Amino acid sequence: MNEAKIIDLIQCGRQEKAFARLYRFYPGVEKHICINSGSKDEALDIFQDALVILYRKVTESKPDNGTFSCEGYLVTTCKLLWSNELRKKKVRTGSETGLENLRFEDEIQGQLEKEYKLKTIENVLLKLGEKCRTILEQFYFRSLSMEHIARQFGFKTVESAKVQKYKCIETARKMALENKMLNESTFNEFAVDLKTERL
Repeated sequence: MNEAKIIDLIQCGRQEKAFARLYRFYPGVEKHICINSGSKDEALDIFQDALVILYRKVTESKPDNGTFSCEGYLVTTCKLLWSNELRKKKVRTGSETGLENLRFEDEIQGQLEKEYKLKTIENVLLKLGEKCRTILEQFYFRSLSMEHIARQFGFKTVESAKVQKYKCIETARKMALENKMLNESTFNEFAVDLKTERL
């Protein structure tokens, strides 16, 4: 069952059927929580709480089913809820003096937008020639230095490699804009994220 169908079921009041489909993501959530100091019972509680948050999101905010991912939203919510629970446990044991409530909606939305942009950039990379794709992947995703890339591709100087990387970025930018994958400001913001965070 695709994302749009799940959203339609929730919005039509048939959330039980939608939730039954969403439970296929539970094993991954349980594994994440259990390896991060949690139990299976706690994982189930967190997952059910996340389903309620997802339900509210879909019924109240009416997200665009063309870009909204129930799986991404649900799993991200579970991770944030568990992170919050771990913080609460630390407060109860006295290892922290205070706890601010997490702004779940903002955090979840920010993470989902970041993941969407990343997937979009990955799709652009797949359309590039092999040389450009490899250069950008090695620099941005594998954090290899331009010196290493220059040697690997036989550039005479590091500056020559940088010029080629710039040309590849420009090609990717034009592809993203022409195919309406990202607008220019969003692409530029994401390029800055790549440079500073090495996603």
